Amino acid sequence: MGQVGINTTDPVATLDVLPTSTGPDGAEGVLLPRLTGSQLAVKNAQYGAAQHSALVYITASDPAASGKTARVTSAGYYFYDATADNGSGANSGLWLPLTGSREQFYLPSVVIPTDGSNLPDAVNYTYTSSTGLFTIDLFNLYLTQYGTPQATSSPSAALSVGASPTSFNYFVLYFDTSCFNNVSVSPSGVLSYSLVSGFSVSDRTFMNIMLREK
Repeated sequence: MGQVGINTTDPVATLDVLPTSTGPDGAEGVLLPRLTGSQLAVKNAQYGAAQHSALVYITASDPAASGKTARVTSAGYYFYDATADNGSGANSGLWLPLTGSREQFYLPSVVIPTDGSNLPDAVNYTYTSSTGLFTIDLFNLYLTQYGTPQATSSPSAALSVGASPTSFNYFVLYFDTSCFNNVSVSPSGVLSYSLVSGFSVSDRTFMNIMLREK
């Protein structure tokens, strides 16, 4: 049936590896290809649909992680997901950590404006006076804060960041209903809301927002 056995003449799977010894002599195990993140990145063009589910062990993170290696930010096992979006569109491929779980976390603190004439910046925030609608680019604010922290205990360390806005699901867990209404989040992580007529700002005037990896 085309099955291969190592240290066994009766393999029960495509590849069946048994230990050489159960005693104290000799190391056992299977060693996968070991590469640095940078070494893996130069091979990006070699990975496509045919390499879906490939496994490697990363010995050091890629300091310029982007594209297919955008999530290679620490040492460990990674698998190649050919169907993932690395920021270049569907099925552009992404190396993902073999952690067995998806991360979820609160969005870093961001300003939620209530004055359309005084937005924090013109890149992540918009206000349309004719409709009274505010928008905030949650993903870009997250990417900016995680990607370029204002201070760190280890200048050589980096935080893991998502590859694209569609890498996450977005959840608004709380908002002040006496101030905000028409609250929604797009699949690309853009928050929209308007203001309740006659609202007043209080210590409850904020939002709690959570991101979860897909």
